Amino acid sequence: MAWHADEESVRKVLLPRLLAWCSTHCESPNLAHKRFHKNFRKRFRMPYPSHLLLVEEVKSCTLFKRWKDGNTDALGNKAAPLELLVLTALRHLGRGWTFDDLAEQTAISEEVIRVHFHKFIEWGSTVLFSRHVTAPQDLVTTLAQEHEFRTAGLPGCVGSMDATHVALEKCSFRLRQAHLAQKLPHAARTYNIVVNHRRRILSTTHGHPARWNDKSLVKFDPFVMGLKKKQIHQDLAFELCDYDAEGLVIRVKHRGAWLLVDNGYHRWSVTVPPIKTTTIRAEIRFSQWLESMRKDVECTFGTLKGRWHVLKAGIRLFKLQDADHIWATCCALHNLLLEVDGLDNKWEDRIVSEWQGALGEHDNAEAMPQAIRRLLTPAQARNYDTSGMGNGTDRICVNHNQQDTNNQQDTETPPVVDLTGHIVVGSMSLQAFRDKLIRHFDIALQ
Repeated sequence: MAWHADEESVRKVLLPRLLAWCSTHCESPNLAHKRFHKNFRKRFRMPYPSHLLLVEEVKSCTLFKRWKDGNTDALGNKAAPLELLVLTALRHLGRGWTFDDLAEQTAISEEVIRVHFHKFIEWGSTVLFSRHVTAPQDLVTTLAQEHEFRTAGLPGCVGSMDATHVALEKCSFRLRQAHLAQKLPHAARTYNIVVNHRRRILSTTHGHPARWNDKSLVKFDPFVMGLKKKQIHQDLAFELCDYDAEGLVIRVKHRGAWLLVDNGYHRWSVTVPPIKTTTIRAEIRFSQWLESMRKDVECTFGTLKGRWHVLKAGIRLFKLQDADHIWATCCALHNLLLEVDGLDNKWEDRIVSEWQGALGEHDNAEAMPQAIRRLLTPAQARNYDTSGMGNGTDRICVNHNQQDTNNQQDTETPPVVDLTGHIVVGSMSLQAFRDKLIRHFDIALQ
């Protein structure tokens, strides 16, 4: 509780509504000035209109009923403004301020700020998380996640996956040994996430000790295990170019979704990593392209820790459950801001079609901007004629006499083919499926 002296040197309680924080951001914001909106976004990580909507949702939740307008404490003091308390939670997440720093700026007691913050992350990790961090549930939403990967020459891929560490500043001694990793000098919690090409988080695990590797973490991700057990997204169909016995290009139907990963994960067909050591040009080219597309998840980690500094500086709460709540809340707010900024919209097909129509006006595809070229599949970007490719086993008129060196018979268990003639991706080995992807990519580049 803050105090101030009046003109007669009498000490009085300094109310939160009398300080600059409340008057500037809650009572009388300068909405007509652009600098106010710019500074508000920089200080609290979200636009002011989105903050107002967030406050309305918080007010309607029973977790925050003690701070509703008109409520008082045991001494008869009015409850702290809920609008101001939400700002303290955003400042703690965004800049990593301590509760004492926030109490000094807002004239709200440190204990009230601490109790509200725990309620806020509990609400953010349940209500807000379940609303904004959702994996694809049907074919329409799955196709929306696959759209950019199919355009980039990786049909069937719905996202990229990796794990990251979040430092724990107050890890208890009995848990410290498990939360120490070889690469880190401090205790940390590790999380595995799946993101699409627009850097929207589709799925994340709960926190686990930093000593766990990627192979252990992925088994606790329900989205990835659903793909592995062929329980979800089996209605996603796509085609891969391949060679037949005569060296002619055909299209082979496949069914099932898969993810881009690094080489730290299990060798599953639904988790495709790049090839680490190879001298084959087609494999090098495919691996470099895969690594380029897999940077989405790395950029998401950078955005998360840059926007929510508490994830980078370290979590100061004692309970591991609170650390997991902070992580889930930051993921939900990250997806919320993607929607607010319009960065979660699917890439428009009309942009690609307009430049495809303009290709005939140029001598080669190099004349178009690089940003537009990246939207096109490798075949389209190089004027490769795919008009002869149809459904089933329609062939291109060009005969490839020399087949790829990796086009060999698979000696492992043959994959499952359903009644419609689609090969089930989850029933294939990683080597067999990755070889098919490499041949498809190599054919498109010719």
